[in-house]
Amino acid sequence: MKKFFQFILLILFVCLLAYMVYFLQGNLSFSIGDIGTRKNAFEDYKTETNFKDGIFRVELKDLVTSTGSGGKQYYRYDLSFETYDKASAKEIQKRKDRVAIIINSVMTSLTPDELNSEAERMRAKQLIAMKIEEYYPDIKIKDLYFTNYVYN
Repeated sequence: MKKFFQFILLILFVCLLAYMVYFLQGNLSFSIGDIGTRKNAFEDYKTETNFKDGIFRVELKDLVTSTGSGGKQYYRYDLSFETYDKASAKEIQKRKDRVAIIINSVMTSLTPDELNSEAERMRAKQLIAMKIEEYYPDIKIKDLYFTNYVYN
């Protein structure tokens, strides 16, 4: 009798799994934090824009990235982009989740020792700008600024 109930539970589980695969067709969303249902972990990053006096700036706030050291260490920072034109700034704002993914990939490749000197930080900024412009040629970055930088 016990084997019969186990068999019935197995059949129910398989049916539930088949239902999810067939009817949802892989459109399952992931719940990220307490915010709600999101398909992309990067889409909730906040942005601030400043389009005054010929300065076109977009700031991505509260970026968190694992360090390249392999341990349980992270960088937390805000990153401001100064662009040559308003269209580039708007494009960064529109594609902020993809831009954050590129930033994340560059920053996770860098260990804390690689960001000690000003020259090394400039290299990191150049890498980020180069990668973004490589993926999005219509974005023209003039400069990048790290603010609220914390390393743990």
